[in-house]
Amino acid sequence: MSDKNKDDATLPLNLKKIVHTENGVQRSVAALHTTWKDGRCFTKYTAFLVNGEEPVGDALLEQWANETEWFIKDMKHLLNLEYHKFWSTIVHNATALESVVSFMQNALPFYLVPVLKALDNERVLPLYTAAHAHVFRVICRLTTVRESATCWMEPEFYGKLVYKHFIVTVPFLFDLISVYSRDNDAQIARILDTVLQLQPKYIQDLKHGLSYLLNAFNIIQTRCESELADATVSEATLNDLTLYAQDCSSVLVQLVTVSPTLRTICAELGVEFALSNFYDNVLIVLYRNIQEVNRQSRYLAALNDMRVELLETFRSVLSVQLEKIMDGSGDSLLAADRFIGILTECLANSVFVGDYKSLYDIEDDLAIVQVGYQSVDQVKYDFIQKAYARERPKQPAAPVASAEQQGRDESPANDGASLSEEEQRVEQNVRYIMELLPDLAVEQVRKVVRAYDDVEQAVSVLLEQDNAASGPSGGPSSGGDQPHIPADPLDEFYLRTGIDRLNIYDGDEFDVMVNDKVKGIIKKGKGMPGQPRTLTELLDDKSHIQQMRHFYRQYDLIAEQEPDDDDEYDDSFEAMAESESRHVKVAKGARNALADTVDAESSEEEQESEEEQSEQGANRNGAMAFCENPELARKRYEERLNSKYLRRHGSAAAGPSPKEADVRGKPKGQGQDAKVLLNRRHKNEHKATSGNHNRKQGASYKRNRGMLPS
Repeated sequence: MSDKNKDDATLPLNLKKIVHTENGVQRSVAALHTTWKDGRCFTKYTAFLVNGEEPVGDALLEQWANETEWFIKDMKHLLNLEYHKFWSTIVHNATALESVVSFMQNALPFYLVPVLKALDNERVLPLYTAAHAHVFRVICRLTTVRESATCWMEPEFYGKLVYKHFIVTVPFLFDLISVYSRDNDAQIARILDTVLQLQPKYIQDLKHGLSYLLNAFNIIQTRCESELADATVSEATLNDLTLYAQDCSSVLVQLVTVSPTLRTICAELGVEFALSNFYDNVLIVLYRNIQEVNRQSRYLAALNDMRVELLETFRSVLSVQLEKIMDGSGDSLLAADRFIGILTECLANSVFVGDYKSLYDIEDDLAIVQVGYQSVDQVKYDFIQKAYARERPKQPAAPVASAEQQGRDESPANDGASLSEEEQRVEQNVRYIMELLPDLAVEQVRKVVRAYDDVEQAVSVLLEQDNAASGPSGGPSSGGDQPHIPADPLDEFYLRTGIDRLNIYDGDEFDVMVNDKVKGIIKKGKGMPGQPRTLTELLDDKSHIQQMRHFYRQYDLIAEQEPDDDDEYDDSFEAMAESESRHVKVAKGARNALADTVDAESSEEEQESEEEQSEQGANRNGAMAFCENPELARKRYEERLNSKYLRRHGSAAAGPSPKEADVRGKPKGQGQDAKVLLNRRHKNEHKATSGNHNRKQGASYKRNRGMLPS
């Protein structure tokens, strides 16, 4: 072989060219080209239904065995192809990649493989094992960049090739993990690391894939809430939900197990609360329902395995924050807060928290958090430490000492090592309560403290007793009876239904978050409803006018009454009074004429304003009245101006005639009159001397009536 041919052989696949002879003509063709593809139509893998509950027919098994034999032959043929023909077939022959993907989609998950051993047909398990192995070899070849010194391609070209032609996709990776991860952890981890390193775009695609996987968790939870609400749910439905949950959870568990990169991505997406919520609302619920239907069901063991795996996955994802704290990077404080926030958020799932506490000791983790970053919130830290602390067996209570012994305990000389640890704690709590409530008897306080471990609860019992000098049961003759506190009915309800009480206002009649209409008045802003909200409204209060209006109306009725026939005054006296009154009226007429006119106008204006307010109220109360019609408002305003002008001047307002004030004139090109030109000139010269409008007043007028100011 010449040196040139040797150099061509060592070139990568994307740069190599191979001589191709067709019809006696030789030409150089790229190594990755449709010319080199295998035109074979590859067989797709067809699966039979295996759920472990229903037997599979012999005819169906024989048909599946014959098709699987052809499928295995196609996989062997694909593996035996040369390097350039293999990749040309994968890229340019769609049936080749579809054949591989068909097995990934229809293969049995790892948790259903043992069911094949229970089948009577001896050909099934060997054929499935062979197909399983040959497909995995094809996948390993698809994800290998360099097979030998002459069979390789550039990493950058490989990353673009598999991403552009959809050779490796996120569903493909999920199926790969579901089918092969349990038996080939190292190979699967290598494949994932290679793909993510050569093509970083897969990281963003995996984030979307994990989001869809978490959405599947929500779908399963919704189905459990809807379908399990019926008391007559069938066992087949429960088994179907269990398989669905097991399929989704196994993918997530193996993703976190085999790849540290995916574990970091899960931590970024915050899957911790989704895992705890899925644990409480799906796995526990399914376990209880299946146990009620069939205690011998094999799905109970599967649910127990899923519970352990989810706890381990939660621990693995949570440890990402601990690793950041131990690294001492700039995100240490953020990681510490994130760690405590995750544990706080998961407290809503009580069963998950109980199982996690029994499986893992969180004291070491919290010590890492506190040592790694000293400025963590101490209140949150103490709360989490107490919430996740393991429950230790309680020590038996010490016997009640006699009165003589109690008297000796009160002396400070006997407070040393002679007392046990429990007695020391009791005496310390007694001294603490006596400092708060010095008027109580020591025996009474000690008796209550021994009955209740919590100091706050003991203080509450002492304060609720009717007589401070009596015993906990209400009298000195109660002896060793413990104080009785009636239980809260709401606490019993929440304990019976399993719903956590979030705060003290749950179920309260004044809780606006629960009740649409609450008792009383909900005050918003300043003042009470119906009262003036500002000082201007308070000083401009005219309610007394409306209250006194009916009194003045009575005076008008009295003045209009006619005198009776039996009036005691004679005609002469009436005539004299009439002449005097006429004289007074003439004298006062000149002085009161203007005042009467002003009063009449003001009364009419008040009446008009009342009518306007009533109209506005009618408009506001209308179902479809968003704001007042501007045309009606302008028309009413013009009528008011005309009526005022008529009252004052006795005639309508006479403005300039159109001909005298015409500035519009004729259309352009037809010539204009001298009067029009003069009017235009006068308007142009005097337009800045005085404003013909008030923009602020007009805008306020429109805004008060619900219109938009221009």
